[in-house]
Amino acid sequence: MPHADIFLAFTPDLLHQVHKGVFKDHLAMPDYPGLHHFKKGILTVKQWTGSEHKQMQRVFIGLLTRAVPSQVLVVARLILDISYFTQLWIHMTDSLKALQTALSVFHSHKDVLKELSIREHFNIPKIHQLTHYVQSITLFGAADGFNTELPERLHIDFAKDAYHATNKHDYEEQMVLWLQHQEAVFLQGAYLDWLAQLSDLSYRRISLAALSYQGCRHLFMAG
Repeated sequence: MPHADIFLAFTPDLLHQVHKGVFKDHLAMPDYPGLHHFKKGILTVKQWTGSEHKQMQRVFIGLLTRAVPSQVLVVARLILDISYFTQLWIHMTDSLKALQTALSVFHSHKDVLKELSIREHFNIPKIHQLTHYVQSITLFGAADGFNTELPERLHIDFAKDAYHATNKHDYEEQMVLWLQHQEAVFLQGAYLDWLAQLSDLSYRRISLAALSYQGCRHLFMAG
């Protein structure tokens, strides 16, 4: 395909690249002297999702203030700026320029993390992918349209629930069969709902026709 650019197929993914990627894996979780890290997670959180990461981003700069050198705080602030700019539902020239500026300034300041031995290198695909966000948004629209956070819920419906319905042996075929049954039940339920609505509509039409007939008959007899 000589006229195709395969790299344009790598569209932004806010959940895995920004929230769980750059923020969780490379900003919030790496060890830093003087900061306490919960190796087994926060006690009240059973599983971290995009929602928990976004909630943590709201207070993260406040938690880092006076706990890390100012240069590190600048880098953290830039990453959060990038995160918030990429989450905008609507973009204009000014917002894209602001995103590009935040990316450029981040790359000019990020080496402080290497100097402090927080990171060994920045050969990280998810961080590199951020450099293409402005181009992707310009070509294909806001990054929210490519966010995998919404269909992430389907992992439960199509994988976890299906697996739990099996006997845990040779489960692939059982999972597919279970999903087929669930789809059949859903379609049958939708069909019955449609019949009920159709029946109700027909009843209303008959009732309206009967009332109209009675009204006309009453007027005729009165005349």
